[in-house]
Amino acid sequence: MLPTEFIPFAGIPLWAVGCVFAAHFIGFFIRGAFGFGSNMPIILMTTWLLGPHHAVVLVVVTASASQIHLLPQGMKTADWEVTRPLLAGMVVGVTVGTWVFTKLEADWLTLLMGGLITGIVVMDRLRLLERLTHLIDLRDRIVSMTLALLSGLVGTISGGGGLYFLIVYLKLVCKTAAGLRGTNLILSGLFILVRVVLLIGAGFVSWSVAVEALLLLPAVLLGTWSGTRGFHAIDSEKFFSALQIVLLTMAVALAVKGAFKLL
Repeated sequence: MLPTEFIPFAGIPLWAVGCVFAAHFIGFFIRGAFGFGSNMPIILMTTWLLGPHHAVVLVVVTASASQIHLLPQGMKTADWEVTRPLLAGMVVGVTVGTWVFTKLEADWLTLLMGGLITGIVVMDRLRLLERLTHLIDLRDRIVSMTLALLSGLVGTISGGGGLYFLIVYLKLVCKTAAGLRGTNLILSGLFILVRVVLLIGAGFVSWSVAVEALLLLPAVLLGTWSGTRGFHAIDSEKFFSALQIVLLTMAVALAVKGAFKLL
């Protein structure tokens, strides 16, 4: 009989494994339709089933495998004048965030994830960063580096949503739509790559997680394909409004769960 560390979803009920597959399909359907937004709903759904550390590590490994084919596109079209200064801040943020992630106990991580994701969704809902453009110059080098660091830090600890801190800045400074897309692909690709390398170094990516990610790839690819095909049939404004409400409810519930566990 194989040791537990080689068995995918060891000790997880079959119905819960089915829910994990459904969560990845839904998350990557959203990414296929809109180009972003897959990790946060997956994390919020699977943390209840797998625990926070397992849920985050699994989605990081799965997302890295699904994004390999996109990096060459980003290399060709990215606005490198914008991209290069952000890379250092993001790497520092991801490194510190990974250290925090590996040190926190499950209940504290659950509380922190729920709180951070709640904050991200509320900021997005109220368009707070867009409002800040009237108060601060987002083009300033120190401001952009700070946003990159926050992006890496918050996104790594919460499991998703970190690039939200950069999207308003990138829309301001990228000269073309193709440059914006390419820059997003490079930053998100680096974000995932550095996280995977650091998590492997910290011993969080086991053989069972690698097998789990491999098993999930059909759901990921089918979700991405379905989202791409169904994009024109979706009212994006109504969809994201409903999605924000669902994510906010789930994030608050996750934070409350963590708080009650600690009490």
